[in-house]
Amino acid sequence: MFLGLLLNAQSGRVGIKTTNPQETLDVNGTTYTNSLYLRNPGEPTMTGGSFMATSENALQVYDPNLESSGLFNYLKVSLTGVSGSGITDYDTKIDANNFLVVVHNYSFKMNDGSTNVALDYGDNGTNDNRQGSPDVVAFKSNGTWHIKARFSNSRLIALASANPARTYNNFTVDLYLMAYKRLITKQNINDITTDLGGNDGSSKTINKPSGF
Repeated sequence: MFLGLLLNAQSGRVGIKTTNPQETLDVNGTTYTNSLYLRNPGEPTMTGGSFMATSENALQVYDPNLESSGLFNYLKVSLTGVSGSGITDYDTKIDANNFLVVVHNYSFKMNDGSTNVALDYGDNGTNDNRQGSPDVVAFKSNGTWHIKARFSNSRLIALASANPARTYNNFTVDLYLMAYKRLITKQNINDITTDLGGNDGSSKTINKPSGF
């Protein structure tokens, strides 16, 4: 075994439990170490300090034959029979500890598939040529990812050309989500909640998380 290791080393490759190493270091078996140092990428210190760290005591390896989901999961969620107030809290049941979920895109339409949808600002029943801001976000609650899909200070209505007009309870919301599987994390960062003091927040300073 030592002779094979030495001969492979002469060719620039070292193999452990293999006589035909495919990389600079090819280990055909389980490795055990209490430190992992990377020269690149990152270079957190010029002395090659510990760069890669996980929240667990093991470096996870993604195996598509064993995992029930991919690294990048593209999901479409269609919710029908939505009221004019939109979606205030929809639980996707996606584990917030294992995935990061973002809203990639969205659309609002009638249940019949038409796009005859408008906004009634302030829910006052008049066309005042004003619209609220979209409030479509993914957020964490009780360990899972939830979705909001609505418009601030506005209510969804059917246009006059729709049948029936100005209805408030027959909308379809399509949500296009990206769920990224968490494999390697350097540290857990808690959510930061800050009171903007009733203004637009342009002059408010939020403390950065430790390490940034």
